[in-house]
Amino acid sequence: MGLEFLVRVRNTTLWLAGVGALLVASYLSPRLGLALAAGAAWSLVNLSLIERLITALTSRERVTFACRNRAALAIAGLVVLFASGAALLALLPAPWLMAGFGVPLVVMVSKAVSALLLMTGAWARLTKSPWRAALVAIAIGGLAWLAVSALPGHPSAALHAAPPAHASAATHEEQKAPGFPTVVTLLEATMPHAGWVAWVVKDEVLLFSMLIALLLCVAAYFASRNAKMIPGPLQNVVETLVEKLYDFIVGILGPRYGPRYVPFLGTLFIYILAMNLFGLIPFMHSPTASLNVTVALALTVFVYVQYTGLRELGVPGYFHHLLGSPRDVTSWLLTPLMLPIHILGELAKPISLSCRLFGNVFGEDMLLVAFATLGVMCLPVKQLPFGLPLQFPLFLGLAIFSSVLQALVFTVLSTVYILLMLPHEEHGHEGEAHPAH
Repeated sequence: MGLEFLVRVRNTTLWLAGVGALLVASYLSPRLGLALAAGAAWSLVNLSLIERLITALTSRERVTFACRNRAALAIAGLVVLFASGAALLALLPAPWLMAGFGVPLVVMVSKAVSALLLMTGAWARLTKSPWRAALVAIAIGGLAWLAVSALPGHPSAALHAAPPAHASAATHEEQKAPGFPTVVTLLEATMPHAGWVAWVVKDEVLLFSMLIALLLCVAAYFASRNAKMIPGPLQNVVETLVEKLYDFIVGILGPRYGPRYVPFLGTLFIYILAMNLFGLIPFMHSPTASLNVTVALALTVFVYVQYTGLRELGVPGYFHHLLGSPRDVTSWLLTPLMLPIHILGELAKPISLSCRLFGNVFGEDMLLVAFATLGVMCLPVKQLPFGLPLQFPLFLGLAIFSSVLQALVFTVLSTVYILLMLPHEEHGHEGEAHPAH
């Protein structure tokens, strides 16, 4: 096995101890969770120092000064580590510290047992069928869940000890807008008193936004990782989308300025479209149904447009634009009136962008919820977990069409706002001077 086995043990211990400490801190006590995490961290550092010491002592160059220096540092680190372990035993609960100390040992034994199991004929017969192996894994997970639920320290015993939390949870539930259940809703219902679940519920919209951004980055990575002359399905879809967005944006801004703003505007369209459509997936949520997200997007466009104006026009040209681009005596006399009008117009742009996108996405979600609820009410048996699918296919198709349309409207308006900040004289003739691609 060697050092590679220790590396695998270390990685598994990190995951196991992290999850265990999180569960203990959520369900029992933060101090107990800290003790478990500290014990596991102490044990991992101990393993790392022992590994360095063995490597230095068994190396072919162990007689060199560098190897001796590494061995001395490892021994000194072990001395400091044991002193810190004594301090931890005095500060934190000893049983939970010892449990953390033993996590790597449990991992080692489990890996050794699993290595022996992999060589048996029973395991070969079990894994011959992937469906059979999946059923066994699900059964083991279900048994583990039932075993954890039966423990005396499970949060079901703490439900009666915190009546104010019920009142606050009920108040929070009453304040939430009606909608389809999401993954976060299921977590909140399953573990209502876990601290990390409360954090997830609080930042639900932010987490869904980050998840969508991560999924788009992963899709872009796999689409461009091995570009081929004859593209595969994913590469073909991404290249077609990028090409259409490029032609569309360049058609508005012109060939001189258009390619410069394709990355920003194209990303804006794809991100908004993905967020709009994400809520149509079961147990997911559209972040753009929250005004916080749409305001953040609109403010991003607002700041980028003002930056574009300052970069393309310069400071004098930017303020000349805000004055209404006066060219004669009459227009200069109207500048005291035009300046506040232009400023109000610039400030109104993010308001209109954010409210339009939020209102439409939130409205389509409420429309689907209303017809799904009506489908449940139409059935004579109210206890069934489903209803007549009245939202299919008309209203679901309408929601998809509205999601695409709103992403397109947001992107078109952002493109027009950038166009209005570009030098008008040059932009007006660039189509003649530079033919389109």
